[in-house]
Amino acid sequence: MIIAMNRSSIELWDSGFGHLEGLLRTIDSSLTPIHDQLKAADIWDFESICEQGEYLIGVGFCAMQRYLFDVLQDIDIEASDARNLGPKSQKGVAVDKLIHAAANYWKHEPEWHIWLDKLRKDSQRTVDILLHGKESADYPLAGLLADLCGDKPLLLVNCLPQLQEWRAAVWQHTSKNI
Repeated sequence: MIIAMNRSSIELWDSGFGHLEGLLRTIDSSLTPIHDQLKAADIWDFESICEQGEYLIGVGFCAMQRYLFDVLQDIDIEASDARNLGPKSQKGVAVDKLIHAAANYWKHEPEWHIWLDKLRKDSQRTVDILLHGKESADYPLAGLLADLCGDKPLLLVNCLPQLQEWRAAVWQHTSKNI
């Protein structure tokens, strides 16, 4: 991470953010037609279109998770502590924690689906965080993305400002504790 300071502000920059933004824009370019298809879909096509969107959103959350770990790579802070820093959702949950849970869900859900009633505690915690206060959801990744986007369009790039805020919070926290 490169830190540029002047008298009135601190600017953080890292190449990983640019890579992430490019990837998320590419995924979003595939999500946009899915939004349009859903508006015109009949009931028979709706589920398969939603599944495709859920898959792409999951890939986006995994890329964001990778970015979170990239930021922490050379910083002396526990990842679990860093997950509590930065912006919070409207329900008061740290955005980093939500992204981390979403990525883990996408990666591991295929191993869980048969045993959802017998999940290990850490797996159940991941599902509970992902649901973000809901009892259940047919498309939990899309639901979480909608929560994170608020009134902005349902696009992965709309999470980028929150990732920048988180990165700044990590830098502030670690620079105070040096």
